Amino acid sequence: MRKPIEYLVSVILFVGIGIAFVMADGLSDFDLAEHRISDVSFEFGDAILSGTLVLPMNIKSPPIALIVHGDGAQDRFSNGGYLALINTLVDAGIGVFSWDKAGVGASSGNWLDQTMDDRADEALAAMQAISARDNINVDQIGFLGFSQAGWVLPRVANRTAPAFTVIVGAAVSWRDQGTHYNRIRMTLAGAAEPEIEQRLAERLRQNDAIFGSSAASASIADMAPARFRFVAGAYWEDSTEIISGMKGPVLAIWGEEDLNVDARSDSQIFRTQLMPLTDNRQILVVPNATHGLLRANLFNYQLSSEWPRFLQYTFLGMGRNAYAPQSLKQITRWILTTKK
Repeated sequence: MRKPIEYLVSVILFVGIGIAFVMADGLSDFDLAEHRISDVSFEFGDAILSGTLVLPMNIKSPPIALIVHGDGAQDRFSNGGYLALINTLVDAGIGVFSWDKAGVGASSGNWLDQTMDDRADEALAAMQAISARDNINVDQIGFLGFSQAGWVLPRVANRTAPAFTVIVGAAVSWRDQGTHYNRIRMTLAGAAEPEIEQRLAERLRQNDAIFGSSAASASIADMAPARFRFVAGAYWEDSTEIISGMKGPVLAIWGEEDLNVDARSDSQIFRTQLMPLTDNRQILVVPNATHGLLRANLFNYQLSSEWPRFLQYTFLGMGRNAYAPQSLKQITRWILTTKK
């Protein structure tokens, strides 16, 4: 009969080995070595934009999702954050092309000089570049965008008919989204409701004045001039009217616990503007999911830069399992069954 200490050691070793296997499986989601990978560059204006095309090994002409980033200076893999998502898509038979924003990574130019119209034109230039490659069918190319892509992809899908358009965590009004974001931030900081409403109303008055027609010559002390110009150019963005003109299949999806955009309000606007909803025009709100569709009980922060260190390791160990259950399967299944 085993002594209690020997039994305890055995249990600890067994659990440790199990955790190691789980983490190894999660870490494999950040390795693209099992797929066909090639670097692709394309011109847009005066810039050369560089990215990576990832294709399944044994599919000759797969559907391809072009990734359109959210806000910020994002490289092609969003500092590694996209890799588990990309592996999930490619494992399902969907190719992915993602590129460094202008002025980030290997791309020239400056993304802060772009308007949402510019970003839409850039996405179309990426589509043209990928469609020109061998064994690529332009009718199989679609888009997968995040957050700020809510002002980009409706424009794209008004100008062309993509094979599919998936938008995750889209905001509709820049001005309203900023108010919602700050309301959540103040609430999380413990401010009382009357104080929150007073501060939000004052901030909105100030922002409306600052980002008005004379915004180009204005400034904000805690905002870099280039960032100020970018925000000034986007402050009055509202995609409500152009959503209804989107061509091709559309999936708009939000996390129910989104701390960045008002998922309830914005999903309803998309629902109304995309009517009638069909199998290839769908609105989904995922339970227990964040702005980026991660598990809200673990990863619900407004910015991933706010994650504590242990949570960064948790994300690496979980890989695609860090996403809310079924959320990625819903996206891949929808792309494969509704593409043109």
